[in-house]
Amino acid sequence: MLSILILLVVTEKNRTLSSDSTPRQMAEDNEIDKHEEVQTDENKDSEKTAETQDVEKETETKEAEKTIEEKPDEKPVETKDAEKATEEKADEKSVETKDAEKATEEKAEEKPEETKDAEKTTETKDTEKPEETKDTEKATEVKANEKVVYLTFDDGPTASTFEILDTLDKYNVKATFFMLEPAMKTYPKAVSRTVKDGHGVGLHGVTHDVNKFYQSAESALNEMQVAQKTLQDISGVKTNLIRTPYGSIPYLTNSFRDVLKENKFVIWDWNVDSSDWSVSNKKYVQNIIEQLKQLDPSKHSPIILMHDRSGTASELPTLLNYLKDNNYQAEIIDEKLEPYSFECHDRCYPITQAQ
Repeated sequence: MLSILILLVVTEKNRTLSSDSTPRQMAEDNEIDKHEEVQTDENKDSEKTAETQDVEKETETKEAEKTIEEKPDEKPVETKDAEKATEEKADEKSVETKDAEKATEEKAEEKPEETKDAEKTTETKDTEKPEETKDTEKATEVKANEKVVYLTFDDGPTASTFEILDTLDKYNVKATFFMLEPAMKTYPKAVSRTVKDGHGVGLHGVTHDVNKFYQSAESALNEMQVAQKTLQDISGVKTNLIRTPYGSIPYLTNSFRDVLKENKFVIWDWNVDSSDWSVSNKKYVQNIIEQLKQLDPSKHSPIILMHDRSGTASELPTLLNYLKDNNYQAEIIDEKLEPYSFECHDRCYPITQAQ
């Protein structure tokens, strides 16, 4: 019985407790439900906002596409206007080009007259020039046919030197004088004039005595050095050109030649001998002419040996006229030229053997 009472009491208590907690639980449940509803509404609003945004974006995209579609429609008009403007400019340029071409054609039409005048003037000048051209061609032919000749005079200066210089000056001819040292001292004015007139000068020694000059290599060298100093003292000109007395054969042996060359002296002989010292005055000119005809100028130019004497001076114009008529051009010998001298070929020997 007691157990039943206890059970009843417990049951009632539990019922009471249960009835007390129900409203609270219901309130809590209501709050939960409301909260869930709020969240659901918020979610719906979010979804709605997202949808709205998607719709708006889609709308904007469509409007943008529409705008893009509309712009191409607008551009062709601009393009057409640009093309039209380009065509108009092209037409304008074409007109300008045509005008320019027309102007060029007009100038081209105008120029022929000027060209004709220029051609006419050229023809006139050509007509005026033939005589000058012919003279020039003639002068060129003469120069092409000119043959060089070297006129040389030994043993001077003398009283006849001035006559020789006058004749050479008259014919505008140059020569080379190989002078003796004592004669230079005797006629210093002739030496000075020879240099002043532009003639070549060389040395011929002092004694003109084969026994003294060719006594030794040293004696030959000494004579040339003395003559060199005297010429320089009188004229201010120093020369190394020499011609030994009677030529370099037979007494100028190789030992003599070596000594002279070591002291920078340059030996010059001749290839045309006038023999003016031993024949009549007119005869020497004929001797020269005959030798000139036999000499081949392509191998070596004529080097004519003459002497500074009155007989040679008197007939010199005859020789110069012949040279001029036969296109010979006289030039001087200088140290730039390749020297011409006799070669021994076993023909040279000391003067002591000749004695």
